[in-house]
Amino acid sequence: MKFLPMKNKKETKQKLIQAVGEIIKRKGFAGLKISKIANLAEVDRKLIYRYFTNLDGLIEAYVKENDYWMLFSDVLKEVAEETPSSNVKGLIVAILQNQFRYFYSGKEMQELILWEISQENPLMRSIHHARESYGQKFLAMTDTHFQRTSVNIRAVTALLVGGIYYTILHARFNGGMISDIDINTDVGQDSILKALEQIVGWAFEAADKELL
Repeated sequence: MKFLPMKNKKETKQKLIQAVGEIIKRKGFAGLKISKIANLAEVDRKLIYRYFTNLDGLIEAYVKENDYWMLFSDVLKEVAEETPSSNVKGLIVAILQNQFRYFYSGKEMQELILWEISQENPLMRSIHHARESYGQKFLAMTDTHFQRTSVNIRAVTALLVGGIYYTILHARFNGGMISDIDINTDVGQDSILKALEQIVGWAFEAADKELL
């Protein structure tokens, strides 16, 4: 296949990143091949090596544009800096609820998590560590509230994040019902969003009682 030359580096890189997303939607991460990506983007495969070094470099660029924590890191950081300590609970709730919405609507993000937890891969491990570093910055804001209590807010959020991933992946591959809740309905999604708010609230309330 003959491709027209592309003089705009930024445009070319974006076409390649978008091609990665399209292939992930259709075939998952296992379908990512240099030749397939280049063909879909209608660019010479050599440009992948020129702009991203290799396939992993291209995948990493794609993830940075689509992973919830990385995509909104600057916005979340700005919000965190403007959030008074008295409303840290509200910030954590908002982050988790938005993560649920984003993950539910993003098939590519779902494929990313599936790949991350089902295969041992240095790139996925690196991406996971980067995501964790972003998350820890926000959890650190809760330290003063929980440091003298038995409540481990990191353990609570770990279960909530894991629950978000599992619930949505289960709904996608095995049907929408889990614990008698269909998250493929507005009512079901509202139930999960409310539960996220309640659980975080209970953690803060438990800590407050210990500090009395």
